[in-house]
Amino acid sequence: SVLRPLRWLEQHGQVEVTRVACDGEGIVSPDDLSAAVRPETRLIALIHASNVTGALQPIEAASTIAKEHGALFLVDAAQSLGHVPIDVSGLGIDLLAAPGHKGLLGPLGTGVLYIAPGVEQQLAPTRQGGTGTVSDQDSQPEALPEKYESGNLNAAGLVGLSAGAAYVNERTVAALREHEMELTRRLLEGLARIDGVSVYGPPKADRRVGVVSLTIAGYDPREAAALLDATWSIQLRAGIHCAPLMHRALGTAKGGGTLRISPGPFSTTDEIDATLEAVAEIAASEGTDEG
Repeated sequence: SVLRPLRWLEQHGQVEVTRVACDGEGIVSPDDLSAAVRPETRLIALIHASNVTGALQPIEAASTIAKEHGALFLVDAAQSLGHVPIDVSGLGIDLLAAPGHKGLLGPLGTGVLYIAPGVEQQLAPTRQGGTGTVSDQDSQPEALPEKYESGNLNAAGLVGLSAGAAYVNERTVAALREHEMELTRRLLEGLARIDGVSVYGPPKADRRVGVVSLTIAGYDPREAAALLDATWSIQLRAGIHCAPLMHRALGTAKGGGTLRISPGPFSTTDEIDATLEAVAEIAASEGTDEG
């Protein structure tokens, strides 16, 4: 969701993009980020948590770098909003975007964009149309949120998103974070004891969200996912996860990506243990993929 819009803008000559590499755990170095900034840099965009390695990025340091160079700071919180407490004001975040169907527990087709006060003056809407307000004018209204919400809203989806966000607030993001860290810690420790399994990302649960990617020696990730589904009714996502640059950095792209386990608010320790047992059984058998 970050790569493709930027690629399109780049291909049409509207922006120049510098992509900053990550380390072996999927974390971007603040020093590398600062070195990539040029005098004409207008925006620093950073994913808060990788959907492949789960790695939490140094958004506080990135925000400081953006402010020092007079650039706006955009956080893609697709994997962190609702999972990790985020203080947008305290962190100096100018823009924060996230879908509604992940950590906020809403339906598909919903999402949020936080715009810091005053930043809206720098943002032109990409879509013009009816908003149901100031209908006597033939130009897009300046009032928020109508400035960016042309057309009929997904009312049913927003009602669902409201219910999901209410549940998150009731349980609290801090409590959800602790629950997912406990499950992730159990998962990481269990996987480390299984021969033939390689785990990607930070080794400590407090440095990542509830996303754990792995490969099993001798198995294509999609083959392993099919086995888990057919034999144990465990559904995991296998492949590139819409993150080709991350898999290239990890060296997993040519092998078909990784197998991803994602503990969530409703996951249990029994489910984690069952997944570990299933992965161990697959790893102990002989796969068909030698690559």
